[in-house]
Amino acid sequence: MSRLSPRIKAALPVRLDANSANIEMLITDLGVNGAFLRARSSVCDGKLRIDTPVLLQYNVSGKGHFEHRGNIRRKENGGYAVNFCDLDAATKQKLWEFIAGSLSDIKECPFCGQSYNEMPAICKSCGWELNFGSPVYFDYHEKMCILKKLYAKLSAMGMEQLQTIIGFLDAGPVNVTGNEESQEFVGTGKAMLEVFSNIRKVAPTDLSILILGESGTGKELTAQAIHERSPRKDKPFVAINCGAIPDTLLEAELFGFEKGAFTGAHTSKKGKFECADGGTIFLDEIGEMPFSLQVKLLRFLQDKNVERIGAVSGKNVDVRLIAATNRDIGSAIAEGKFRNDLYYRLDEFTIQLPPVRERGDDKIILARFFLKKFSREMGFAKTFTKEAVAAIEGYDWPGNVREIINKVRRAMVMAGGNSVTPADLDLDVPKIGKGAGNIHLNDAVAQIEIEKIKDVLNYCGHNISSAADILGITRQTLHRRIKIYGIKKTP
Repeated sequence: MSRLSPRIKAALPVRLDANSANIEMLITDLGVNGAFLRARSSVCDGKLRIDTPVLLQYNVSGKGHFEHRGNIRRKENGGYAVNFCDLDAATKQKLWEFIAGSLSDIKECPFCGQSYNEMPAICKSCGWELNFGSPVYFDYHEKMCILKKLYAKLSAMGMEQLQTIIGFLDAGPVNVTGNEESQEFVGTGKAMLEVFSNIRKVAPTDLSILILGESGTGKELTAQAIHERSPRKDKPFVAINCGAIPDTLLEAELFGFEKGAFTGAHTSKKGKFECADGGTIFLDEIGEMPFSLQVKLLRFLQDKNVERIGAVSGKNVDVRLIAATNRDIGSAIAEGKFRNDLYYRLDEFTIQLPPVRERGDDKIILARFFLKKFSREMGFAKTFTKEAVAAIEGYDWPGNVREIINKVRRAMVMAGGNSVTPADLDLDVPKIGKGAGNIHLNDAVAQIEIEKIKDVLNYCGHNISSAADILGITRQTLHRRIKIYGIKKTP
């Protein structure tokens, strides 16, 4: 039977701190994940037992002093097998450098003990690579060890368990390259995990994509995440907001123009489609595109030929199109403001981004994420008070993630001490009384929420778990809202 990590013969004195006793021993076999120790006297026999946690202290020639935790795994052959615990990468690397130096002239595989006259690149008995002198060997071997352990675990599972694991991995959070604070994908709720899964599924394809979602939900971030996971990731990602450019200029921005095409066109200029050649173009707020320009965009999608304004011929470009809108495209089509044939051309794959108000506890996760981020950037740490957490939970966040970013950034400036209050976030929860005549919309929403929570609690006999299930929130969230609203149990 072979081991996962190579070990070498050694004779290193080591001091063990076990159960407040210092024991002198000798390391006779050493690896990066464990060692075999022999006692230097019979005194230690009564002090070391299986699963005893120990602190090891020893010196390695040329590598200095080592001190780390370990665990007694078994007693055999007059000694003790110890697993090393929580070694950081730097410590493991130093140990490996020492071990690798002793493997250069060996005649047997350090994994399985197979003897060789001349060491091969791969052991014929256990299959492990033996190229210990390679500078990338250690990192490669560590990854292979993890894979072997995973394989052993997965092999013992049933198909249903494996499918559950695959589904979880597929729906894991997505990271996006970027320097802006808004360029961070954060979320653990079911709706966002489905978004992450769809990003991974569609990214390797060349389908056109339509991203739907309210303002501030992360449409451009989604497009960038798709681009970074596509075969086009090393080519340009070009974004343009169709609603931010005057109708008269949008065609020139997208398709470019030739010198003299119109007054002021003193030189020729590439359009965004040409700039994105080989990569991805993201058309944000596609619903704001003029109806007349939609015809030209549809023609481009059909033949991928860009014709600059004033040009006598076109140029073929290879781009993937991702579009996004916060408008109701169905209504726009019914009103004659958006071409249905363009919609069907864009809608080869749709990703629906949920608003923050429908993302459950992601509200708190997002707020805390950005609070920590701004704390690091500004050099001082702040935390939310319980009242602030409740206020975040109780607010609808019509501006979505963008509004969370802005309010948390504001709170970092407004908070006088280390704690962020609802007032710092500009999220004061009002005290609402009956008979209010002219009240703010947030006040009205809070009043409705209070009444709804009371009704459900009474219906469930104040069973928090049942009430939370009916309301579609967690027990912790319900507890927070009961506290912030001062809801009392009805006799």
